[in-house]
Amino acid sequence: MQDYYDYVKQVTAINTEAVRRLVDCEDTNSLELAELFEGIANLYLDISDDIRERFISLRADARTPPVRQATAPLSVIRNPEEARGG
Repeated sequence: MQDYYDYVKQVTAINTEAVRRLVDCEDTNSLELAELFEGIANLYLDISDDIRERFISLRADARTPPVRQATAPLSVIRNPEEARGG
């Protein structure tokens, strides 16, 4: 999960710088700023969904004991005809 935290830190730094540059520029169009905020919001929503899915998956894995599949040993099949059902 540390890799994911590092990714979020990087994304946050990039977004902070993008907002700062647009706000500091007198020629910034309000629509540009609105589009940037929308893009950032969607990105953070995606990150939130991904974290939630990982957490739910990890929690479900922790609660579910491993299940062994019952399989017949290969020695049960005596000849190829039997394997084909013939």
